[in-house]
Amino acid sequence: MILKFGSKGNDVITVQQQLKKLGVKGVKGKDLSIDGDFGASTEHAVITFQKQKNLVADGKVGDKTRAALLEQNISKLLKDSDYTAAAARLKVSELAIRVFGAVEGRGVGFLKNGKPKILFERHRMYAYLRLKKGAAFANKMAVERPNIVNKKSGGYQGNEAEYVRLELAKQIDVECALMSASWGQFQIMGENWKDLGYASAQDFVDQQFASESFQLEAFIRFIEWKTGIIDNKKVALIDALRAENWDAVFTLYNGPNYKKLGYQAKFQKEWDHLEPIYGGAKAA
Repeated sequence: MILKFGSKGNDVITVQQQLKKLGVKGVKGKDLSIDGDFGASTEHAVITFQKQKNLVADGKVGDKTRAALLEQNISKLLKDSDYTAAAARLKVSELAIRVFGAVEGRGVGFLKNGKPKILFERHRMYAYLRLKKGAAFANKMAVERPNIVNKKSGGYQGNEAEYVRLELAKQIDVECALMSASWGQFQIMGENWKDLGYASAQDFVDQQFASESFQLEAFIRFIEWKTGIIDNKKVALIDALRAENWDAVFTLYNGPNYKKLGYQAKFQKEWDHLEPIYGGAKAA
């Protein structure tokens, strides 16, 4: 459970006690009140602590911040400075990059079992099997294993269970399986490995396992590479992002149905949360 401004209860008390024990102060350097109310002072203390640990400073307490509070290993987690460097490299708003990070994968690149987040797309598995082994084979697999190979999307199990689907797909064809999943915090499809400059699909996946910083690198490469046709014009994702043309950005990143999927609303919600911390114009 993510704790944030407005949260109340014993879990908030635990966080306040941990922060106070570590000497982290609230607003204007005042000691934190252990009252179970996640207000402005607690949020300030959380952001201060996150910056001390070079974690992404968003004022929320999720698995990453909890791990840091418990002094666990956080070396594979995204660093706050990674976002600053990414924004400078892309020449875009740092706020925009941070919002993407918060929305995609809910700000987390790894599952509790230490593996990167994935979502297996059975319709992409069908498409790649058809290309590689022919329509007859793809159709046969679709009949035998419809939750793994299918002309239609769906069958999602979520979290660790997605790896069960992936492993079953790998039994059919490893490369097709790896290309048919989206990976890490930014949910970049494995099918993009070549266009993003990786040596192979397996190389791309290995990078996703390495750290969230490497997952961010894949996202940066995707932003630099992705183009599409909008209103009969070729549009580069990086140009749309620099211009904060959000309709084009969301269309190129998530597809034309982004509004129906609620992506714009999620993006705006995170923008509104992070804007007071990092500044910037309204998103959409």
